[in-house]
Amino acid sequence: MAVNFPNQRSQPPIIQAFQRFRGSFALLLIALAVLTIFLMVNFRVQRVSGTEVGIKVNNVTGDITVIAESGTNIYNGLLNSFHLLDMTVQRLEMVADPNRGERSNRDDLRIKTVDGSDVFLDLTINYQLRRDMVEEVVTTSGLGDAYKYKWVRDYSRSVCRAVFGEMTTEEFYDASVRNDKAQEAMMELNDLLKPYGIEISSVIAEKFSFHAEYEERIRAKKLADQEVEEQISKANAARQNQIFRVVEATKKKEVFLASYSGDMEKLIVEATANAQRDVLNAEAYVIDTQLGADATFYQRDKNSQAILVKAEAEGEALTALANAYEGIGGMNLVRRAYATKLGDMKITGQPFTIESKTERLSYQDEGAVIKKKPALK
Repeated sequence: MAVNFPNQRSQPPIIQAFQRFRGSFALLLIALAVLTIFLMVNFRVQRVSGTEVGIKVNNVTGDITVIAESGTNIYNGLLNSFHLLDMTVQRLEMVADPNRGERSNRDDLRIKTVDGSDVFLDLTINYQLRRDMVEEVVTTSGLGDAYKYKWVRDYSRSVCRAVFGEMTTEEFYDASVRNDKAQEAMMELNDLLKPYGIEISSVIAEKFSFHAEYEERIRAKKLADQEVEEQISKANAARQNQIFRVVEATKKKEVFLASYSGDMEKLIVEATANAQRDVLNAEAYVIDTQLGADATFYQRDKNSQAILVKAEAEGEALTALANAYEGIGGMNLVRRAYATKLGDMKITGQPFTIESKTERLSYQDEGAVIKKKPALK
């Protein structure tokens, strides 16, 4: 019940209304400030790099949004949660050295070989998440890195223990066999992990060891095997050296025989060539001598025939001349010859006495006189 004091003056209605509005406005400002603070506190900024994929989960509906592109994302931290998945190649090391891998104690793999030995093997598994199966990774493994332990580690240890357990103790010393088994394990792991969006890129079998007692027996056996191998190598080397010497001696003998045969063949060829040359020279000399003799004989024969022909011609001429001189014809020939002889003569007469008759005649052969004249100088 309100009490009115007589001396208290009542305020005007407008002032009363303003006072009521001022109170409401203050409340509104306070509400806006509270809301702003609330929003500022709950809004988040998340950066996604090129080697990551962002996962935004609606906390009310449970919907998943995959953010595959790099960039800056703003979201309401009250209504949503944001997670990052590493898309680079990751490594799971299961080794005996406690300073390596994710475990602080010994984590190598113990394997039972087919011949009953215990082998401790260091393994490294390289793997990565598939960008095209990010939702499968989240739905099967949950958020965060649960896939590392739930799938990669458990499957790797189980599969590698089975695959490498198919080897014998001696085969562990063969690097090619270990590598083949590592490839086989990688293929089996990919078949198992593919539905979970995980891909194995390599399985590396590193160091291996046995129990100390077994290691000592293996070392002794290795030393014995090495000694045997060394002796075998020495024997093979000696055998190869002997074979080499035999081959060298055989080659030298073959070279000597080939050289000797070559010299003998050369001498035979030279002797044959000289003999053939001498035969050819002799034949040429015989032919030349025979041709010379034949030519001389032919020339002499021709000369003798010419002499005979000439003699016969001269005989026939003498015979004809003798026949011509016989009888009246001979006288005429004598006269003609004498007349011819007198044709070039000049007959003069000169008296040798005082008488008028000529006592002696003389003649002068003009032709002979002309012939006997000395040449003019």
